[in-house]
Amino acid sequence: MGARVGKFLTRYKNKTFVKKRIELDGHAYEHCTFEECLLVLEKGETELRECIFNHCRIVLLGQALQIAKILQNFTGGKPLRVLDFAEPGIFGKRSLTTEGTESPEKIDSKS
Repeated sequence: MGARVGKFLTRYKNKTFVKKRIELDGHAYEHCTFEECLLVLEKGETELRECIFNHCRIVLLGQALQIAKILQNFTGGKPLRVLDFAEPGIFGKRSLTTEGTESPEKIDSKS
């Protein structure tokens, strides 16, 4: 463990976690690998940058669980398709076109 850095209690970098229970809130992870871990998220006060997750499970509690329940209403049980993020560029360069969009209908200008 390390000292409090910014808004996070601990920052982990290039670390591998195997078969551990990881409390995500209050911690930041960069270039970390998680193998068969149980990830616990309650408030969403975490940072995950370029991490790898293999055979992990996530437990949502408190605020995180409430947000997941709200999102479930939009997905109808299907996986969530994210259209945009509050932080532009979070997943790399964005394309101006999106998959599955239809061209707008032409409007007849005769009146």
